[in-house]
Amino acid sequence: MDTTHILLTGATGNVGSVILEQLMVTGQSVNAILRSFAKSKAFLKTKYYEAVSSGRLSFTEIPDMAVPNVFYASAANASSIIYVATPLAYSDLLDSMIEPAWKFNENILNAAAASPTATRVVITGSVVSTIRIPEDIATDKTFTEANYNPITLSKALGHPSKAYQYSKTISEQNPQQDYMPPRGDRLGGIARTLSYLFGIRERTFYFPYFMDVDDIARIHIKALDPSVPGSERYMINSGLLYLNRFANQLRDKYPELRSRIAPGAEEEGFPEPMAKFNVSKMERVFGTDWTSGFDSVEAVVKDLLAYEAVH
Repeated sequence: MDTTHILLTGATGNVGSVILEQLMVTGQSVNAILRSFAKSKAFLKTKYYEAVSSGRLSFTEIPDMAVPNVFYASAANASSIIYVATPLAYSDLLDSMIEPAWKFNENILNAAAASPTATRVVITGSVVSTIRIPEDIATDKTFTEANYNPITLSKALGHPSKAYQYSKTISEQNPQQDYMPPRGDRLGGIARTLSYLFGIRERTFYFPYFMDVDDIARIHIKALDPSVPGSERYMINSGLLYLNRFANQLRDKYPELRSRIAPGAEEEGFPEPMAKFNVSKMERVFGTDWTSGFDSVEAVVKDLLAYEAVH
């Protein structure tokens, strides 16, 4: 796999930070794009001191990724690009999230096309570009990477979560993009998992489709290999989270947490019917050996306890 010099965006985010960690462990050379040196450069320089000192890890500050040609200089000597960054906003949805989303993608693809060295681009998408949430959850539909969320702009402007769905969808459909490279996304979220386990006494329905963030990172890195078919979308998902069951397992395994984790209900409360995801294409290319739901949730809990121990 030719990964001589990798350009990585989103290196401080949930997925991007794990991608960076795995790239550093495997000895790759990385230029990490940061929106603000003031907020994150010092932390990353300390964490990866040896890599920074040896020149394997460098940083470029790009405060506004929507500016035309903003990635050209950084992509000029990159052999591969992993694009994970995405704009998020809770107000001014059109100008702060929807339009920047496709401009970010367009800029990274234009820079890759202009680069004399870049041979592969991996772009993180989202399951919300294929399915309407929550409208399609309680249906008997099966979704694949061939599906696109039919959400309209007028609907998107009504709520941040709808704007996010629209922004991720148009980012992949925008006709100014010449091709659609491999992509993946983590389904679910650490913050939501922790709040569901620790912060809710009476649990309601949650978004149960998931994939462990370490597995997501490995898929991004494997997608750099030329043997992985390019100009493709990949729906990635490794199963369902059973957080009520997991809550009871955690209470049994960690008695000290019983006062903080409420007992799980006997039933998960999944709707019937419930939408399914066909990930056979992902499995053919990336395999089937993924972290289990309980192991993933337990790892998150262990991280929280370790953090609390020193803060």
